[in-house]
Amino acid sequence: MSLPQITTDVDEDLPPSAKYIVFALEAEDGAATRCELQERTDLAERTLDRALDRLEGAGVIRRDRDAEDLRFVQVEFSEIS
Repeated sequence: MSLPQITTDVDEDLPPSAKYIVFALEAEDGAATRCELQERTDLAERTLDRALDRLEGAGVIRRDRDAEDLRFVQVEFSEIS
């Protein structure tokens, strides 16, 4: 598996936990809930959230909350990645 088509600069700046999440998302066909990612990667909540923040800031992923239940967060690759 490889990272989505993102710039080399972003690849170098990503921490290992963020790269691990990318690989986990690829295994889930590009979309998973935050809880599914946590179960699949076994990362601590704080580590997972920081890695998701970095990936979102780099434009690799996006997070969408369910309008009816804000606890439900869907994570997927962004259109540009």
